[in-house]
This record gives sequence, C-alpha cells and structure tokens, in this order.
Amino acid sequence: MKKFILIIVLILLPVMASAEPVRVVLLNPGGNHWFWRMTIDFMQAVAEDLDMELEVVTSDRDHFLTVQQAKEIVSRKNPPDYIITGNEKSNAGQIIRISDEAGIKIFLISNGFVFPKDIEAYGRPREKYKHWIGEMIPNNFSAGYQMGKVLINKALALNLTAQDGKIHIAAIAGAFGTHASVERVRGLQTVVGEFSDKVKLLQVFPGDWTSERAEKVGRGLFRRYKEVQIIWGANDTTAIGAMNAAISIGKTPGKDVLFGGCGWYAPAIQKIQEGTLTTSVGGHFMDGGWAMVLLNDYHHGKDFISDPIETDMFLLDKSNIEKHSIVFVKQQWSKIDFKKFSKVHNPSLKRYDFSLEAIFQQF
Repeated sequence: MKKFILIIVLILLPVMASAEPVRVVLLNPGGNHWFWRMTIDFMQAVAEDLDMELEVVTSDRDHFLTVQQAKEIVSRKNPPDYIITGNEKSNAGQIIRISDEAGIKIFLISNGFVFPKDIEAYGRPREKYKHWIGEMIPNNFSAGYQMGKVLINKALALNLTAQDGKIHIAAIAGAFGTHASVERVRGLQTVVGEFSDKVKLLQVFPGDWTSERAEKVGRGLFRRYKEVQIIWGANDTTAIGAMNAAISIGKTPGKDVLFGGCGWYAPAIQKIQEGTLTTSVGGHFMDGGWAMVLLNDYHHGKDFISDPIETDMFLLDKSNIEKHSIVFVKQQWSKIDFKKFSKVHNPSLKRYDFSLEAIFQQF
C-alpha cells in the first residue's frame, strides 16, 4: 500500500509543477513614464489571460540601479523563470551576463544593441549567451525616417520654407546613448539626406524624453533659429513640450511650424485629431506583451526561435487617426483574448501574428 501511494505522488508531481504560473520580472527603466505605463498595462493584460505572474521592478532611469536590481533578482531563493529588460544606456550587456551566469533566461525589448563594440561583444540571442533567448526590438530607424518623411512632405505641400528656400528642421532627441534615440535620429538624418536640396537639418538637441525638458530646449531653439518649419521629436512628449514653447511665442502648430513624435501617447493622438501634431509613429509599447506570449509558449515547449517575429512601428496621421483612436486612446486591453495569439493555447496557429489588424479584429 505504501508503494502504491508513493507511485501516485511521483506521477502527480510533474503535473503540479507544470501547472504553476510562469513568473516574469520586468526591469522597468522608465518609472511612471507614460510609455512604460502603457507597456506594463498591456503586459499585465497578457499575464492575466495566460495565467502568468508579472512583477515590475522600477529604476526611474537609473541604469546603474537596474544592474543592481538584476543581481538581486537572480540571487533570490526563488528567482523568476524569466527577466525582460531593455538596453538603457548600454546596460543590457551586464544584465545578460548576470542572468546567464545565474541560469535565468532573459529577453530584450524596446532597446537593443546599436554600438559596434556591444554587437561584437554580445552577438545575437543564443549565440554567445545561451540564456539570452530572444529579443523584440522595434525598428527605431524606420520610425525616425517615417516621421521625418511625413513632416517634410507636409511642409512641402504647405509651401513652408525659410528665406533660403529650404525647409528648416530642428530635432530633439531622447536619452543620450539609448538605442531608440540613436536609431530614430539616424532615420531622420537619412531622410534629410534624400531631400538635401530642399531641407536643412539645423541641429539635433539633447533631450530626455520629457515635455519639461523639451519645452526648455524649445525656447532656446526658437531664440537661436528664427526660421524653423519642422520640430522632430524623439517621442510624443518631446514634440508636445516643443509645441508648448512654440505656442508661448505666438506660433501656430500645424500651420507655420509642424511637429511629429513617437509613441502613441493618448494626448498626442488627440493632438493629431486637432491638427496640431502632424504624426506619431508607435505601437511598440505592445512588444512587452508579445514577449510574454512568446515566453509562455517557450516555457510550455513551443520555441519561438523557428518563427521569426516581425514587428514594426506604424504611422498615425489625419488619414487614419479615427480608426486607431477608438482602440489606442481607451486602451481597453481586457477586451482582447490573448490566448488567440499563443501557439500553446491555439494549436491551429502556424505563425505568430502580432499585427494591428489582428488587434482590431477583437474590438
């Protein structure tokens, strides 16, 4: 009788273990910043649908603190199954090493490696560090390029030029040394090069992703450059901050100076509807949630490595804002059945589809 009971226990143990929720820690670099609030809300909705546990550890833009937090997390008596992090000011390499040495699997979102020395040192997921199992990095170069092109074409259509006959552009970047900012600026510089006979990039100003900083920069910008037709912002709040500076000196956003941003911040979407903001490129706040889907599938035997994930940022302007505002202003993610995006929960799914159309189908 004792032997029979022991056998039953041994059979049940693996089943009980597999029923435990997948535990994920997000190293949130942005504190209460709107982009990271959007990211976390979306991730939490995925976690609830897939019975996962999401813990958020915040560093408030202190990239050194994030590394210390990673050390604490991997040394816990009961560490998480996975860590999700970005590459804030090139700190991801240290976090990958820390996680890999501890045997904790790690996934990168938002910011990847952009500098050649980092790319050479860390390679790609699963190349040099087997526990770095994946990444989902938005095409920030494309985002910067798209923003620039839409703004230039709008300025051309409105015949907005300086006395030299060219369109003058000023850019406000994000945090120094951050992949997203570096790549978005590079995208802008590329499109400016394509319009070199019609466009002049006056200066790229350092920013810090905030409207307060951008408004201060904007005031100085307008004092220094009397003729500016376009303000390109690395994210929506830098664009809005610069817009506030323009309004304070009597300029009319959307008419004599154009603004563009990135991120799909709800107030920015409203400004596109009003006509004061020309464009916002975004959708990448969902990448954290899609990473949760991939990790849950991976944990249950469906490795995503054989299915290349394509994500890109999408441009909003007057032509498509009404359709998208219905979903992305209210952000009612509980309406989405995220199990439909999972190969474990949806065995008939052959390829991952994280497109906007797949989202719209559920509203």
